[in-house]
Amino acid sequence: YFTRIMLYLEFMDGQGLGNQLWNYVTLRSLSNKLGYEFEIINPNKFKGKSFLQISYSTNKVRKKKFSGSHNLKIFREKLFYDKSLKTFVSDFDKEILQIKKNTLLKGLFQSEKYLFNNDINQYIKLKNPNRYKSNSKDHKCILNIRGGEYKRFKELILPKSYWLHAMKNMKNTHKNMKFFIVTDDYDYAKNLLPELKILKGNMNDDFTQLFNSEYLIVSNSSFAYFPITMGEKPKKIIAPSKWSRFGNIHQRWISPANYYENWFYQNEKGKIISNENIEKVINNTRHFYSKYNVLTTEESITEKSLLSFLPNNFKKLIKKVLSKIFPLYIG
Repeated sequence: YFTRIMLYLEFMDGQGLGNQLWNYVTLRSLSNKLGYEFEIINPNKFKGKSFLQISYSTNKVRKKKFSGSHNLKIFREKLFYDKSLKTFVSDFDKEILQIKKNTLLKGLFQSEKYLFNNDINQYIKLKNPNRYKSNSKDHKCILNIRGGEYKRFKELILPKSYWLHAMKNMKNTHKNMKFFIVTDDYDYAKNLLPELKILKGNMNDDFTQLFNSEYLIVSNSSFAYFPITMGEKPKKIIAPSKWSRFGNIHQRWISPANYYENWFYQNEKGKIISNENIEKVINNTRHFYSKYNVLTTEESITEKSLLSFLPNNFKKLIKKVLSKIFPLYIG
């Protein structure tokens, strides 16, 4: 079975759609660059299969069912663990270009450098792109607010001021801008910005709404990158500077991988920062981590809390009840 030069990717339980898509486009772009064939293990676990069209292998019909990943070499993307910011940090890992045949990719792979200048539209298609497409000349901006499990990590949640400043900045583009919310956490968003209409729907609806939007204010989540980058590009995107550690006192961009060209980045004071400022912060961040002697992987640092020993059904019940009582803090 391993007679061809192959690269593999395994879709896992617990992965978000954004994580799966970043892994997928990296697999496709790398295979294209190196001239390797590819295959995805556990394609049934792809979270976007109902509304996104992707290829699961070079050959549409496999002659033999894949039996597992235990015989494969593994390429693990290098990560840094920042103890002061309590987070993993990623960047483009150039060692990926030295990858050997019959290797399984494992990592975050969220840098645009992994695309090797390929257009992701050749790898991913939206099955119904015209859904929610509006011919109206009204200037409509969508806020993609992330709640849910983000509320467990206070460093990830963006303050209300971020959204208010971003709406003000967007109104400088068009004073009659109308704002709507797309979110994974209705109760959280409703309590955060009760004056705005929430476009309720499932993951398919959310993805397509973002896909068709001309103006966007996004959170520090990998989910929005793909509907934004596919199809026609939006006219303006505002995103949080320093990404997943917005406003951190150490002035580090977490992560350097999560800087995307042609987006506008807003700081904690509500100012859109210059490209020169961004480049300086990212270069300083890279320089700081270049001093690290130890690289790591997510699997190497796993801390279990007391809650992890409770039955899953009991934890879900507690979470559901508390999220109704404290929607801004528990999801």
